[in-house]
Amino acid sequence: MAAAERPRLLLHVGTQKTGTTTIQGFLKNTTEPLAEAGVHYLNTGRTNIAHNVMIQMIRKGRGPGLAKRLINEMGRHPDKTCVISSEMFFRKDMADYFAEHFPQEIREDTKVVIYLRRQDKFAEAMWKQRVKNGRYTGSPLDYMGSNKNLNYLPTLDHFADVFGKENLIVRPFERDHFPDGDVLLDFAGHCHLPLDLAKSYNVPSSNSTLSKEVSEGLGQLNRDNSGINTKDIIRTLSRLRPEGAIRSGDCYDLSTRRAVAKEFAETNDTIREAYCPDLTALFDLSDLDDDTAYALPSEDEQQLRARQANDAIAIAMEDMGVS
Repeated sequence: MAAAERPRLLLHVGTQKTGTTTIQGFLKNTTEPLAEAGVHYLNTGRTNIAHNVMIQMIRKGRGPGLAKRLINEMGRHPDKTCVISSEMFFRKDMADYFAEHFPQEIREDTKVVIYLRRQDKFAEAMWKQRVKNGRYTGSPLDYMGSNKNLNYLPTLDHFADVFGKENLIVRPFERDHFPDGDVLLDFAGHCHLPLDLAKSYNVPSSNSTLSKEVSEGLGQLNRDNSGINTKDIIRTLSRLRPEGAIRSGDCYDLSTRRAVAKEFAETNDTIREAYCPDLTALFDLSDLDDDTAYALPSEDEQQLRARQANDAIAIAMEDMGVS
């Protein structure tokens, strides 16, 4: 791609649970090839692979100085697309931050990349994340009912007001939309990078989706201040995959998922029409046509899954040499 076709800044704002760790690892660990291809992953405001720490810096009153340093670093790479990435940035106040501290000429030459997960799948992934960290003890339905972030439209429109609707790249997080089903290849395309560069990246093994019961068990370990590193347990479970440890689609039954799809049908279609007009639907709902899908376990099955979860965690701890 010619340099003139590249945006000055590419802002990747997540959302969470949409392959951001893989994307950020690629950006951090392929610095020289990226530079040769015309992309620079900004160091300012970044710890390790992501720019998440920017939120804390802004809250502590360091936002203006942070913006100056970011812009100065961009100035040292005038011939490259500079990238900022945080799955935590899909928030109205972060759009406001860029509106206040980044000049219009940069905002008009920025592309904002946003991956969206279907609401029921997003809620399930986030419930498991919060539960296994010990930060949440409510049920999946409690979490669904209290989550105010499932309507993506207001935040999208806010980013559009700041950066221009034409500068938003909104992508449903569904493999059918990505080259070879790979979100990293999709993201690389938006950076105007050769896909072979992304294909050659050796993606570290990612953690598998844990079952509802294992997530709850890990959360209890964290709340008990056991001193056991549950991140190590998660990595071990993903490697060993003991029976009952790995499972998805186990938090919401079919009627709940259909109700969520109905609740957001109008706003999702508004998003599609405004930001993804080439798509016939924002999300694939074909799995909800199967009347036998997403059956929740019977009481006996629940007890079996609970035993399997306890056994799986014990197997992982034994493998780690932890008693």
